[in-house]
Amino acid sequence: MQSRLLRHFVEASFDHRVGMRVIVLLTALAAVGCAKKDAIRSEPARLKVVATPSNASVYLDGHYFGRAKVLAIEPKVLVPGMHLMTVTAEDYFPHDMELNLPPGTTTVEIKLRPMPP
Repeated sequence: MQSRLLRHFVEASFDHRVGMRVIVLLTALAAVGCAKKDAIRSEPARLKVVATPSNASVYLDGHYFGRAKVLAIEPKVLVPGMHLMTVTAEDYFPHDMELNLPPGTTTVEIKLRPMPP
């Protein structure tokens, strides 16, 4: 009789520890999930492009991003991190650059070289 009772207490305490481990694990996962949501909500990157000529087109990561004259006045919101920017204009050599944009506003000033006649 005592061995059954002892075995019951050992099994019950083991089940309790397993249950507590599950609760601790779920709590930790929930905390990590909340932390990632807060990281996503951090300040976005904003890109301001001041280019000569002002009618230059700006491409970011292979997609049209806007005209330089508009981006000089109204910076666009982006995800912080690495981006490839290309600036083009008719009768000018295109210019490519890699940008590592931090949160906040980044201003890029660029003067395109004209093509020879």
